[in-house]
Amino acid sequence: MEIAKASIWKTPYIGAYSKVFGNSAVVNKNAPQGFLRKIIKVLKIDSIAVTNIAGVHAVSSMISANSNFIIVPDTIDEEELNELNKLSREVLVMESKLKAWGNMMLLSDRGVLFSPRVSKQDAEKIVDSLSIDYGFSTLANYMAVGALAVTGGKICFVSKILNEEEKKLLEDLLKLKTYSITVNDGLMFIRLGMLASPHGILVGESTTGSELMDISLAVSSAGSF
Repeated sequence: MEIAKASIWKTPYIGAYSKVFGNSAVVNKNAPQGFLRKIIKVLKIDSIAVTNIAGVHAVSSMISANSNFIIVPDTIDEEELNELNKLSREVLVMESKLKAWGNMMLLSDRGVLFSPRVSKQDAEKIVDSLSIDYGFSTLANYMAVGALAVTGGKICFVSKILNEEEKKLLEDLLKLKTYSITVNDGLMFIRLGMLASPHGILVGESTTGSELMDISLAVSSAGSF
């Protein structure tokens, strides 16, 4: 498995402007070609949607996804929706006052953690479609739970500000082993600086050698990714 560094527009916040799930990716529509090539090469991406979401450049804050579904806000436009449909996944358009679904939930193929800001009605609509376990909680007292973790393969990378009880909650819900890391020289909101697929990992250019070692050890400990 390759673990590599990348940047987008000379910033290390690669996970703000792109979202990877399985062998697919959604990337900001203005992303440089070199960045797209690196995602495809390192993460072995075989389908990619190049689009903004509801006009928002920071696409990872707006969508949540797993191997089967993509959850998007009802403010998404037709052109953006058509681009997502190229990924051959069911797209669930959520009619809700909430729009930033990438922040409001943390999703795997087997479970989901919702922010307490998500209504029970919205949560039930999602889990009824996905048929997975779910729960509600903040993480490290933050409502934006999706910004504090990155799922990939058998692993859920989590921010070092999560406590052991929160890590156990995620393991029980998502059915993934958690490993605590930072990226980009101490960034706690790790989703902003990390992309992971079952085949590789990209982190922001500011990620230190010791942070890369922590990630490598996590992958090794998992046995296979």
